[in-house]
Amino acid sequence: MMYAQAREMFFTAHPDFQAALDELMESDARHANMSLRQQREWHAERIYAAFLRQKNLDGMIFSIQLAEPDKAVSVEAIESYLKSHTASLGMSWEEFCTKNEL
Repeated sequence: MMYAQAREMFFTAHPDFQAALDELMESDARHANMSLRQQREWHAERIYAAFLRQKNLDGMIFSIQLAEPDKAVSVEAIESYLKSHTASLGMSWEEFCTKNEL
């Protein structure tokens, strides 16, 4: 949810990218075997992901920071995300914190 909200905020803050999405036509979508909505969604995700890569940002952490106005909730959500990531790596929280100097 926060990721989608952050992506919307990103496009609001970058009207040039939104204008590029708005220029996509139904014929472009048909050529790609997609609906216009699907094609705009696909391109929006690619633009946002490219921005995150260029800035070397973790998409979820950046999205939480951007979309969550309550800093305490933001910190809690980021910690939860990192703990989930840690578990998927098979590491303990302590190992993860030590390795990443947290």
